[in-house]
Amino acid sequence: MYNNVFPYSYPQMAFPYQQQPAQAQGMTPPTIHADIVQVDTEQEAWNWPVAAGATQMMIAKDDSAIYVKSAYTNSQPTMDIYRKEEQKKAPDPTEYVTKEELAAALESIRTTRKTTKEEKTE
Repeated sequence: MYNNVFPYSYPQMAFPYQQQPAQAQGMTPPTIHADIVQVDTEQEAWNWPVAAGATQMMIAKDDSAIYVKSAYTNSQPTMDIYRKEEQKKAPDPTEYVTKEELAAALESIRTTRKTTKEEKTE
């Protein structure tokens, strides 16, 4: 008796079909290569030649700023400037009010208002 409707050379699928588990592939972050040019002044950064569609990163020789100049085909080049500033000190935690202190202060205001309203009604 002939039960198979597919030709003999046709690949046969075994039942039940078992799918092979996919192997986890590690994600590799992209590598970014940037040439950073040292310049003396902001004007020198503006004058630095940058090809259309490209971006050039520059840093002031005195480490006071970083310049990122981008040139576009149909418009004027732009430049983002990141200036270095003195690091701010962390705030003093004693200058802040705790939750408990705030709750107590609000409660004292509420009781004062209630007392004042009661005195006005009398």
